[in-house]
Amino acid sequence: MEEKNYKIMHDNTFMEVHCIEFIEEMQDPNVSKLAKAFQVTRGAISKVTKRLIEIGAIESYRKPGNKKEIYFKLTDIGREIYREHEEMHEMRIEKDSGFFSPLSEAEKEDMIRMLHKIYGQIAEELKKMGLDNYV
Repeated sequence: MEEKNYKIMHDNTFMEVHCIEFIEEMQDPNVSKLAKAFQVTRGAISKVTKRLIEIGAIESYRKPGNKKEIYFKLTDIGREIYREHEEMHEMRIEKDSGFFSPLSEAEKEDMIRMLHKIYGQIAEELKKMGLDNYV
């Protein structure tokens, strides 16, 4: 897969792009479901969804007979961002496959052990900083 400039997607934050991903893949996405999926406050999701509405990536709607709950769906712009994000992941998997495929099983196991140690150290630092929800 050739290198590509993901202009549309890179105009958005990590949280915005992943919110778009969740909205596309989640059934009946709303602020509460998105907040739970991200493990953040509903207020944080409200800010993200407000920005995504402002740039035209998502739109809100209500179901007939339910005037209270607000749901979200992607617009054409949102679907383009979602598509670019998926392409980027596919390209990353292809590149990673080229790196990992020649490794022996023992080398892969060593690498996994090392990554678990690194993750453990990062998790401890995040806990010390009071950022347990990122672990």
